[in-house]
Amino acid sequence: MKIKGLLVFFTVLQFFFSGEESALAGGENFGLGPLEIRPQFLVNQPFLAMSPENTLTLKGGETRLSIGMEIANTFVNTQGPTEQITKTETARGLTLTDFLDKDGNTVNGFSLYLDAESKRKKIKYRYGLSDSLEFKLELPFVSFDGGTMDSTIESVHSMVGISNFKKGGAYRALSERNQYDYYVVKDGQFVFASTKQIYNVRGEPNMDLKWNLSAGGKVMPAASLKLSYKFANTDRSGEQKLIRSGGADWGHYFILSKGFDNWIVYFGDGQTRIGNNLGFASSLFHRFMSMEYRFSEVDSFVFQTVSQSSIFPTSSASSRSTSGENQEQRNSNLSVPTSVSAFGYKYLSGSIFWESGFVQDYNNFGNETDFVFFWELGVHW
Repeated sequence: MKIKGLLVFFTVLQFFFSGEESALAGGENFGLGPLEIRPQFLVNQPFLAMSPENTLTLKGGETRLSIGMEIANTFVNTQGPTEQITKTETARGLTLTDFLDKDGNTVNGFSLYLDAESKRKKIKYRYGLSDSLEFKLELPFVSFDGGTMDSTIESVHSMVGISNFKKGGAYRALSERNQYDYYVVKDGQFVFASTKQIYNVRGEPNMDLKWNLSAGGKVMPAASLKLSYKFANTDRSGEQKLIRSGGADWGHYFILSKGFDNWIVYFGDGQTRIGNNLGFASSLFHRFMSMEYRFSEVDSFVFQTVSQSSIFPTSSASSRSTSGENQEQRNSNLSVPTSVSAFGYKYLSGSIFWESGFVQDYNNFGNETDFVFFWELGVHW
């Protein structure tokens, strides 16, 4: 469905369901909320990923329905320092020999060659079970292709003085632009090896329960607890194995928010436990901090930082080594926690709400996406 058609659809719903007061109107410690964006790294896609959220819940009997999309560009080439994987190798198709070290030995741990643009579409349904308890169901549809952002990202790198031939530029210049390759190797064996683009493959749904424990006050912050569960779909045949883990995941987020005049500050800390980890990490730890500035009652600007432990298990090698001939030592950077910053705009008027923004990885260790753009549009009544 085109964006114009969606705007017409939600405008019609607003006509029927709009009221004088916002369904999100709350106390002094509540705002429009953080940016609800999950990690978009390709290897994270099959697993449950906790996203920042507001401490505020829908009131009892209120409903929210929304659609959204997250578009991410990912490029990782762990063999880049040795120039073993370049345009020549990807043109003929990568094999396991391309992931050996320069002496022809098997690399211990993980090696990657990821060159893709992912599009994660989502349908969200929320319902207020009571004034402080909210239910959410989310269904994702995922696409992987070559995308169109490579040239723009490389141009930005060049503009700010980052070489696309070196580590800071992820060795992007060694590869063709807008190609799709998804290779993950562990201990000399393929975990994922795909060059076939996929479109709108249904992922595993997840369910949330969020309980607003306290609205806080002049001194104490508002507090909420979110519990999440991802349902298992054991059908991982063909392209589905790239976006389904086949196991049930569960997690929690403890969230605080405190208002200071036009500012709302949010903090969250949580953990995800992965049921079928496919050889990756069995649990993930997350933390976020968001700062929301209220321009008015209907719109806000949000800046937030999010950190998460890596989907790759911790290596015994030095995690921040940038020299040495041992390939595992370079690849161990994958186990460093991811760190991203996000900027966005939130709008709420009547029954219509809108959220959009972008995310930038700032640790450059090859375990997160380079750039993400996202939006969400919905209606509540």
